Amino acid sequence: MLMAIMVTWALNVTVIKALSSLLDEIWVATSRMIVALVVLTVLVLLRDRRLPTLDRRQWGGLALASFLMVYLNQLLFTHGMQTSSASGAALLMALSPAIAVAVSAALFRERIHALRLFGLALGFSGVALVILNREGSSGVFSGVGELTVLAALIVFVLGGAMVQRLARQLDSLVIGWAIYACGTAMLVVHAMATNDGRALPAQALDAWTWVLVLYSGVLGTAITNVGWYYAIATVGMSKSYLFFYWLPIFGIGFAAVFLGESLSVWHLVGLVAVIVGTRLGTRSMVR
Repeated sequence: MLMAIMVTWALNVTVIKALSSLLDEIWVATSRMIVALVVLTVLVLLRDRRLPTLDRRQWGGLALASFLMVYLNQLLFTHGMQTSSASGAALLMALSPAIAVAVSAALFRERIHALRLFGLALGFSGVALVILNREGSSGVFSGVGELTVLAALIVFVLGGAMVQRLARQLDSLVIGWAIYACGTAMLVVHAMATNDGRALPAQALDAWTWVLVLYSGVLGTAITNVGWYYAIATVGMSKSYLFFYWLPIFGIGFAAVFLGESLSVWHLVGLVAVIVGTRLGTRSMVR
């Protein structure tokens, strides 16, 4: 399931880039969240015949997770991607597993075994080989943009820690619905209250735009994020985040298939390193 999520998210990155050329950045985020919320609301109603009933403490925790994982992460990541290099952003995204392990150790007192550390290092090395040997990868880091992307990753991981705590009381579908209910409201208010939401070009809202929005909202956001919350609740945050190493691998694979970008032997070496690193880092999951 985690591998399927990474494939879907990798393609979703390409979809979001395409949407960014058609819509203002705040509307790219808001339209995806609205579609995701509608899908999750339908799923909850089909399963439970009613919307979830949550107490004040649960809503507080879910609102905080939503602020971190949806609202703040979306704004920071979108802004950071505008000023960072693609290669630099991809390398920083590959730091997500290490950030998750550090947060898990600090908040949940999870032991970090030497084998997992080696798997982390090997996986990151594989991603670095792929990114640094990609065409046009010169000037990997440019400054403030990369720091903004890093901040987006940190708040996303912190939100994941909140989800891991909440998963002791709530199932993943309820968590997903509540997080996107809060996050969508935050983004809509932001769009309406600032100049970021002043222009929604009607000429951009053609059939192709809606195909992209629906893919990103339904598969790239709603379904996969519920699966992501389930994975965090089942195997823990630090192990789930190891699969983030696959995002740039699949992303470059899609670029080769759809955009005709060339591959080299370094891509194969990097792929092997990611496979072995993920296997070592998640070894206890298959015992």
